[in-house]
Amino acid sequence: MSNTKKKKKTAEERQFEIESARMFGKHVSKEKAAVLLAATLIACALPILLGVRLWDQIPEIVPTGLIGTDGKDDSMPRAVVVFGLPGLMCLLDLICHGQLWLNQKRMTLPSTPVRLVGRWGFPVISVLFCSGMVFEATGGTLTPAFVTPCVLGLALLLLGAHMLDCPRDAKLALRFSFTERSDEAWRAVHRFAGWLWLAVGLLVIAGVMLTSGSTVSTAVLIVVALAAPMVYGYIRRDH
Repeated sequence: MSNTKKKKKTAEERQFEIESARMFGKHVSKEKAAVLLAATLIACALPILLGVRLWDQIPEIVPTGLIGTDGKDDSMPRAVVVFGLPGLMCLLDLICHGQLWLNQKRMTLPSTPVRLVGRWGFPVISVLFCSGMVFEATGGTLTPAFVTPCVLGLALLLLGAHMLDCPRDAKLALRFSFTERSDEAWRAVHRFAGWLWLAVGLLVIAGVMLTSGSTVSTAVLIVVALAAPMVYGYIRRDH
């Protein structure tokens, strides 16, 4: 076995790694990291609302269709479907965020699995997969009327997270005359949009968990939320 140690990275290689890490959105403030962790954990837990609402329609033992080592169906108790699966998503999301934060402190790129799942993989899985498991347990299935608000809510969460500290050179930004006027106005409008869209995204997903379908109020809420930052910026344009 060779006793030679790995060569230290050159300054150029280290700088490239740091810049690559920035491109993956890993470098965020402590405040934003905490906000994203809270938002994603809530999103992961929201399918519990659906499970509780449909509790009486779910059998005590839910067949999974998977065959265990004993040759029998590897079924799950109702509580595992309703609470256990979303809880597992919350735990994995917490671990993933912790790994990303450690990578950020070390100024290193996340590993491939962490980079792929990132901050939003488990909320997406929980909202769609765990909800699908609940519906399947009741003998139903995911419908477009259910999936559409879920996807829109998740999209608002992603947009809100991006807007919280959106840089001026971002390709996706709120470029109004009043935001271009000063750095303060830029930060204020984007921060307002970020907080609002995160909150509305969670509210939309929670709403569909409680109703199992799209509503006119959901559509109105999304439209108002998308327009609100422009109105907010216009009102405070002279400040």
